[in-house]
Amino acid sequence: MALECQALFGFFIPGESLVLAGGFFAEQGLIDPWTLIIVIFGAAVLGDSIGYELGQHLGRGWLLKYEGRFGLRRERLDRVDDFLVRHGGKAVFGSHFMHLLRALMPFVAGARRMPYLKFFFFNAMGCFAWATVFVSVGYFAGESWRMVAQLSGKASEIVGGILLFVLCLGWLWRWLRRHEAELRRWWQRAEEDPWLVALHRRYAPVREFLCERLSPHGYLGLHLTIGVFLMVSAAWLFGGIAQDVVAGDPLTVIDKHVASWFHHHRTAGMTTAMQMVSALASTPWVTGVATVAALFLLWKRCWHRLWALVLIVPGGMALNILLKIAFHRHRPSFRDSFLIFHGYSFPSGHTMAATLLYGLLAAFTVIALENWRWRLGAVLAAFGIVLLVGFSRVYLGAHYLSDVLGAAAAGLAWLALSLTAVDTWRRCERR
Repeated sequence: MALECQALFGFFIPGESLVLAGGFFAEQGLIDPWTLIIVIFGAAVLGDSIGYELGQHLGRGWLLKYEGRFGLRRERLDRVDDFLVRHGGKAVFGSHFMHLLRALMPFVAGARRMPYLKFFFFNAMGCFAWATVFVSVGYFAGESWRMVAQLSGKASEIVGGILLFVLCLGWLWRWLRRHEAELRRWWQRAEEDPWLVALHRRYAPVREFLCERLSPHGYLGLHLTIGVFLMVSAAWLFGGIAQDVVAGDPLTVIDKHVASWFHHHRTAGMTTAMQMVSALASTPWVTGVATVAALFLLWKRCWHRLWALVLIVPGGMALNILLKIAFHRHRPSFRDSFLIFHGYSFPSGHTMAATLLYGLLAAFTVIALENWRWRLGAVLAAFGIVLLVGFSRVYLGAHYLSDVLGAAAAGLAWLALSLTAVDTWRRCERR
């Protein structure tokens, strides 16, 4: 904890996460919460004092000299410096609740020659408030988790897995959004690496061919190549899954074990929650969203996107019906089933509908927006919804795991085929 509060180390050591985890374990009775707060408070004050001394002796120039090694930009340092000049002690206190400021403030305060007693007073108050708040949040999170575990009963592992998945998606989007500039610089440095430069020269003919095919300025290059690649890959995956389903290969054995495990861990409360998730791909919901989108595109006179919508959603669901009739696989059955489902099982209609609808909406968002962060957010959101819908179908006992995987693959193949066809048609009209 002292390291996290020192200048620069705070960029790499997740202080809030450790304090929250400590509060969580305190609720479990592993440590006294007040003892934990005092220990964290002391470690934070010690770490910030060391950071203050480093700033006094090394100065701002040293930090600017090695800014690249810490992923620090001059603009960020200027903002921290300006914040300290304008707010003084209040800046030291408030910096504990902002990650960038907490990591740099002690060093900047020392470099600015702020009187140590003034720094110590406001810093100590900030450290105590920070430790108390985050330990309390972790503590009450532990209580809430216990309540959730009691309510979910046998499904507590499932609840934990879903929460972890959602948190991971959110963390990934937030991390990529924060490190956009660093990722771009890393990619640029990688392109200039001598080894890669030599490799490019050696395989120049192949590289030129790929550049022509993947260039967004070339006729149909990027769109056609990516579309065909996704379509072929997804179709190949669907074919492999379908072969296992027909031949009764090992995947079907896994299907039965997974279905049995979820049936054993099913609870009334979790079943209700999964029905709500599953409704995101129900026929009424998909029809309503597609209709609203079609009316909007009609109003905007976006004819090619309207054709894509008609081809992908209604056309894809018609394909799903044909595939179900072709494979006529029966749904999972249990003696004490909570719910009764009708119709064939492979591939999952809800999962395929989610893949088609939300995949198309994500594609429209990527086309409409220039900000890559929101483009990435749309893709991650669509991926998350499809995964949750597929998970809900397996949990409810409506489908086997292979039904969901096959539906996602078939939906992606149809989505890629349709988007590629419409985009090719649009570009041909322009020529």
